[in-house]
Amino acid sequence: MITTTVYAPSPIMQLPAVDSIKASYDMDTLREIAEYGCASGIAHDHIYYQQTWDFFLTYEDDIEDYFFNILGDEWMSELGFMDSTGVREYVNKLVWSYVECIANQIVEGNN
Repeated sequence: MITTTVYAPSPIMQLPAVDSIKASYDMDTLREIAEYGCASGIAHDHIYYQQTWDFFLTYEDDIEDYFFNILGDEWMSELGFMDSTGVREYVNKLVWSYVECIANQIVEGNN
């Protein structure tokens, strides 16, 4: 008899923000994001401040919960973006980090 283990998808990977990322990028692009980061320009839906700002405003809770669950109460300082010169730059770095983390998880099969 053959047995198959079925793993339930991570609740984090079923959030609306993750669905948005999955809808924006194919697997090849996700691999490039995971390898080179959003700053490379490959994350076409998350390049400009207005794009990252809109994404953050739409999915703020998902993003904050994700980093809180990974890094704990001090997640904002743990990310190390305190050198940002303004709120939009901070949000841009935060969204890029989120997109990169999600891309990594998808590429590694942790979805």
